[in-house]
Amino acid sequence: MGAIVMNDITKRVGRKRVLDQVNLEVLEGEFYSILSLEEEAKDALVKILLNFKKPSNGYASIYDFDVNKQSKEVKGYTTLISKEALFPEGDRRKTIFKRTLNFHDLEAPEDYEDLLDLFDCQENLKVINMDLRQRRLTSIVNALIAKPKVLIVQDATKYINPTDIQKFLNKLKTLQKQENLTILFLSDDLSIAQRYSDRVAYLYEGKIRDIEYLKEKQTKDKLLKIYSPRVNKNEFFDLGARPILSDDGVETFYYDGYLPKLTEVLSRQEIEDYNIEDALLEDKLDAYYGSSAEMPQREKDLYVSSATEKTYERNEDQELKQVTAEEVMDESAFQPVKEDDLNKQEKFEVHEEKDQEGISKTFNPSTPVDQESVEGDTKVLNKDDLLNQLEKGNDKGGFNQ
Repeated sequence: MGAIVMNDITKRVGRKRVLDQVNLEVLEGEFYSILSLEEEAKDALVKILLNFKKPSNGYASIYDFDVNKQSKEVKGYTTLISKEALFPEGDRRKTIFKRTLNFHDLEAPEDYEDLLDLFDCQENLKVINMDLRQRRLTSIVNALIAKPKVLIVQDATKYINPTDIQKFLNKLKTLQKQENLTILFLSDDLSIAQRYSDRVAYLYEGKIRDIEYLKEKQTKDKLLKIYSPRVNKNEFFDLGARPILSDDGVETFYYDGYLPKLTEVLSRQEIEDYNIEDALLEDKLDAYYGSSAEMPQREKDLYVSSATEKTYERNEDQELKQVTAEEVMDESAFQPVKEDDLNKQEKFEVHEEKDQEGISKTFNPSTPVDQESVEGDTKVLNKDDLLNQLEKGNDKGGFNQ
């Protein structure tokens, strides 16, 4: 059953599309994350689901209740842990919790004291005397005591320490299992989302770009940095690694596949000077949808492979003297179709206008190499050079026309 459903949700602020035809379904009892660096987009999603803002177009429901027309019913079994954690400054915690329980027509749950102990919440502490961590923990307990069927979490791991984060997320997983709690987790933390979620959706430029099924994922996403000057990058691309633009001369790849396969290539190429680290969300978005994904073909690396082991020789001036080539391969890039620059947004104003076509990815076929270039230890031969080789009897040359 779909606990949360969004159909073609679009939200405009001025002429800017903050959300652009968002479609998703969160199943009952699912831990579903939406990852994005776009705070305005995440804010809009939360406010639309709780009827604080109206969508420009589209429809959303929670347990088949229209979030606009039946918002009272929706709020009866849905709670929010917001990024602001705003409460009246003069209130004590026990006043906040009592008000929440009264709104949901509930008595204090059996695990009330346990929740207070777990999240270090003293009932008599006033909001005005709380630091950011204490306000966040107050927000967490306040949402959980209502025993919701649906919990919306917005950037709730900020301002709390790693121990708090682990307690919080472990508690959510326990409630998911024991009480069939549905969790919509909006964040920019790739590592947390991939560790705890059942599915992850990636929101970029207002659109849901991809949905990842974590049960099928074997390892966390990694960033590989290679400091060795001699790298057969074609082997890394064969694994599905993606290049990341780098200004420091280091070969950087984004990799979200099976890690042992990556280490096999590193071992086979005898690469010792490298570093593998957990990737950040901005790395993934850049690799798949951002500047690295949009790199023109000529700026991606073309590779010269060898029928035998590659042989590189350099003289004192570091000029390339010998390259044995089997084929020249080029990588295809995703090129964006860009819309016109949008005017400066008018905050919280909705303008109903004719839809503008959003940014879409179109596949750009491989483009022929029309010039000779030398990059690192790899020489890229142009078409004429390769034809000359063929005329001389070298049948190992090749060219993609």
